Formats: sequence, structure tokens, C-alpha cells
Amino acid sequence: RPADAARFVRMQWQMPSGPVTQLTQWCEAAGCVVFEEDFGTSRVDGMSQWIDGHPIILLNSTAPTDRKRLTLAHELGHLCLHNDFVSENVEEEATEFAAEFLMPEAAIAHQLRDLAIGRLNDLKQVWGASMQAIVERAFRLGLLPATKRTNLYKQFSARGWRTREPGSDTLAPEVPTLPATIGRTLADRGLTPVDIDAICGFTPGATNNPFRPPLRPLSVVP
Repeated sequence: RPADAARFVRMQWQMPSGPVTQLTQWCEAAGCVVFEEDFGTSRVDGMSQWIDGHPIILLNSTAPTDRKRLTLAHELGHLCLHNDFVSENVEEEATEFAAEFLMPEAAIAHQLRDLAIGRLNDLKQVWGASMQAIVERAFRLGLLPATKRTNLYKQFSARGWRTREPGSDTLAPEVPTLPATIGRTLADRGLTPVDIDAICGFTPGATNNPFRPPLRPLSVVP
């Protein structure tokens, strides 16, 4: 089951129980290379693929943090569940994986009883997940009746929260650092920025190469 797989990954990564802080860093520490790029008008929030044995995730840089975290966990689910076998329900399975990974049933269930809209933003700040994702989690766990779920979504719509929720800007941002770290390592070994561009498949001087390390500040000699 996808939920079992999520629990297994958390155990393998020796993650503490409860909310996941800095999900991107956890993924990078496990060897997953995460990139961000502006997807423009595309409705896609993320993509993932194994490339030569390396797990790669691409995220929409313009997405709010709560949606980006859910997308990252969703794509992690694809990488863990659908490398060798692809079922007819891959999206539902990745969503179930992400829900358990970000909001473990054993840790969050007692907080999802008698949900009211006033509590949802507080839970969002704790779990780093959107209010809609929390509502869905409660519903899928059988802790929120369908009528109450519908009522909450009507309140979201009335407030304009179905497309942009409040509280997303106060969540700690998720920023990939592994590509730049790799680039910095290459530079420390004597490779020039042009060399790094060539190794990573970018044209010389490309400004969108995430592997190119940031310029170090010049030292000031008094």
C-alpha cells in the first residue's frame, strides 16, 4: 500500500514523527536532485523521473510553499512506487503516499476531529500542508463526514481560497540547494563556469544553469 511505503521511507530516512520540516533537504540528503523552474501557464506543478539511477524531481517555482511541498511528496511517491511497476491508479497512489508522508495518520488523526475553518490555518502552519489537503486527509481517514467536507469547500469558495489560500507566505520556503552544491564542488576542483556549463549540458554563460555555483563575494583587504 502507498501509505505503508510512505511510512517505510520515513523510517528508512530516520525522520522524527510528526510534521516534516524542510522536505526538500530530506529528499536531497537521500540523493534526490530537486530542480525548480517557472512552468509559465502550465497547470502542471511537478514532474519526476529516474535518470541513470538518479532520482530527479522538477517543481514549479511559482507555486506557493504548501502546494510545492505536497507536489514534492507526490513526486517522491511516484519515484518510490512506480519505478518498476505502473498500475492504473498511479496518481491516486502517489497522492496517498504524499498524504501519509506529510501528515502521518498516527500523528495527525487526533487533530482532525471536529474540523472547523477557524482551525485549518493553525493546522496548516504546523503541518506545512494546504487547508484543502488537510480537509482531504481528514475525509480520507474517515474523520470528516462528506457533508462537512462539502460545507468547508463552500466556505473556501466564498472566501476565494480554492485558488489561493491565506497563510502560505508564512511557511518556511522550500529551496533546493544540491545542484549549486554540486556546482561548487566542481568549481573547487578547478573547473571553470564554462566547464560546468558544458558538463551539465548548458550553453556557455547560461543564466539558468542550477549547477553553476553562486559567485563568491570578493574579500576586502583592509
